[in-house]
Amino acid sequence: MNTRQSIDGDTDVIDTVLDGILRDAGDGTHVITYFQDGVHNEMRIDSSGKEIVVVRNWKHENAFRYKQNVHHVMNYETPMGYMELGFDTKYVEIDRVHADCLMSIRLIYDVTQYGKPVSENEIYIKVSEQKA
Repeated sequence: MNTRQSIDGDTDVIDTVLDGILRDAGDGTHVITYFQDGVHNEMRIDSSGKEIVVVRNWKHENAFRYKQNVHHVMNYETPMGYMELGFDTKYVEIDRVHADCLMSIRLIYDVTQYGKPVSENEIYIKVSEQKA
């Protein structure tokens, strides 16, 4: 996973490699289950609807939703309480036709906090089989 985040003109790029389990949930939907920083994540990928939903720590009421041209607001749980985060998804690409991987995903979105712009983000995810 390659993440690019820009805040006030400063850009950070983070490359992360994680192990997970990919399963076909039917109807063009796949689910990836993985742990990141000790937190359980479930990413539901709807190829036909071009929507990505990420649930952290089994808390479905706090799901991150990414669907092109859709604004999604959630109450994000932190150790100090909840804060309102908004996600303005600009672009979603889900490609399952690749010679070098099982699936690639590209998300471009902006994050707002209490309605005010926080960051511009781009994530590229490449799902590959683990080599023995």
